[in-house]
Amino acid sequence: MGYKMLGFVVWQGARWYTRRRVTQMLPSRRVAAAALVVSAVGTAAVVAVAKRDGASDCSST
Repeated sequence: MGYKMLGFVVWQGARWYTRRRVTQMLPSRRVAAAALVVSAVGTAAVVAVAKRDGASDCSST
């Protein structure tokens, strides 16, 4: 019974510590949303240029 309790306490402590450390390193939601929008616009631009130039040129090796 004692080892079960000890394991539970260690597990909960590790979860608490990990959550605390990870949330400090994550960017804010505004920064994450801006990065997502920028990457989506960049991908759309690359796809548009590839379609304009002809997709068959990109796939030939």
